[in-house]
Amino acid sequence: MPPRSISEMTADSCVFLTGVTGFVGGCLLERICKLEPGPARVYVLVRRKLGVEPQSRLEKMFSSPLFSGIPASKLQRVQAMEGDVGSNEPDLGLSPKDVQILVDNCTHVYHSAAFISFAAQLEQAIRINLRGSRAVLHLARRMKKIRAMVHVSSAYVNCTIGTENSEFEERVYPVEYDVDPVDVLNAVTTMSLQEVEKEYGELIRRHPNTYAFSKHLTENLLARERGHVPLSIVRPSVILNSWREPFVGWVDNVNSGACGYIAGVAKGIFCTFQARADMVMDVIPVDMVVSTILAAAWKAELEPERLHVLHCTSGTANPLTWGRYADGIIKAAREHPCHSVAWYPRTTLRESRLRTELVMFIFQMIPAIFIHLFAKLAKPEHSLIDIQRRYAKGGKYTSYFSVREWQFSRKTSDELAAMLMEEERDRHPMDPRLLDWDKYLEGCVIGTRTYFHKEPAKTTDRARRQMARLRVIAALSPVLSFTGLCGCFALLMGIHWAIAVPLAAFIVMLLVWL
Repeated sequence: MPPRSISEMTADSCVFLTGVTGFVGGCLLERICKLEPGPARVYVLVRRKLGVEPQSRLEKMFSSPLFSGIPASKLQRVQAMEGDVGSNEPDLGLSPKDVQILVDNCTHVYHSAAFISFAAQLEQAIRINLRGSRAVLHLARRMKKIRAMVHVSSAYVNCTIGTENSEFEERVYPVEYDVDPVDVLNAVTTMSLQEVEKEYGELIRRHPNTYAFSKHLTENLLARERGHVPLSIVRPSVILNSWREPFVGWVDNVNSGACGYIAGVAKGIFCTFQARADMVMDVIPVDMVVSTILAAAWKAELEPERLHVLHCTSGTANPLTWGRYADGIIKAAREHPCHSVAWYPRTTLRESRLRTELVMFIFQMIPAIFIHLFAKLAKPEHSLIDIQRRYAKGGKYTSYFSVREWQFSRKTSDELAAMLMEEERDRHPMDPRLLDWDKYLEGCVIGTRTYFHKEPAKTTDRARRQMARLRVIAALSPVLSFTGLCGCFALLMGIHWAIAVPLAAFIVMLLVWL
């Protein structure tokens, strides 16, 4: 008999997860551990890193605030299995013993591991995202008790298909030019880069980055090779801090551009971003992504013969524009300031890439060079200059998405949410219409301050006094800049005051215009 709820689905189940050391995977593991009665056993794929054993990495994860509310008895059900989705070995590099455990016992597979770098080399993206996902599926096909598998994809896998503002349905779109994903996989792993470029160059260049391209191929491959495995594909848009679960504003890394932007603005080190203020920025809290993943597994178990695709997006249901996003972040960063900041938080969205890069160089990179010489306001392992370089590089890859918008249908997702019992809808919220964007963005800033920058709440009052002083300095900065330039031109460079004054005024106005 099919389970009537998510809780019933997971009761005494055996779960296998990938990607648990990532943002989404970690939150998914935390939610699964909280379920009552919950799975009997949870196996997680963790690779050895810098000589650290997988189980040791898992135990370190459990010491983070994310798992602070989970009883030790629940955490004892979780066991690390050494392996890697990017492994060249069969079965994800798992030992024969671990493979047999999964084959004999596993009922649910959640695959969220991915190589998400937009700057990734094609070989890396294909090896991890395409071949790794195929290996997970083939392992699931051998599982004797498999009841559901969920693959976490991206809402932007089809961004090159159709035209701007066209609505994408919750289905798998075929690869352009009738290209076979297996042929691409074989080519990337056996041919030279020049040969791959000659064979698939036109198709690859149609996509904004190798991540979207590899994910597009992966969906097609999984749909074709799933066999008897009940499969759901979840497509989140831009994933941000948590809304409610495990607590407001949770974030443990800022690898995504949107989370990194919040962290940088809060410190006063990012002041511009290339985007169209009127365009919809499709974002979704990580806890709603987790809810959708669990509901997708339930859906796959209810209707195992069908392939299910669910958009986890907000743009068509509760749109948030880039302009409102930037304004909300700035307002919250000023009301809940970090203690150590480089400058008064401010930001301006610019559609022009040239103007954006010019402002980044003048107002971000040059100050970063001077600040780096005297103090380290960033994390000790990263210099402010390196952060600015990565921000500028990342902006080049994300600008494709920030000056365009897409419409994602939520028909299947909304129907699935309506199928859940009221208690489950409250426990696993999926509907972005519940979000108050201003309050949510405020929670994102506070969460980033608390969990990423690790600044305790007791420093807030002192930080607000400092912010008040910076506000005055920022307001006077055009006058101070004008005076300083006049003195520089007239006294140091020997330019006559009659020329120095208008020249300084022109430069200040140019900087203000930028």
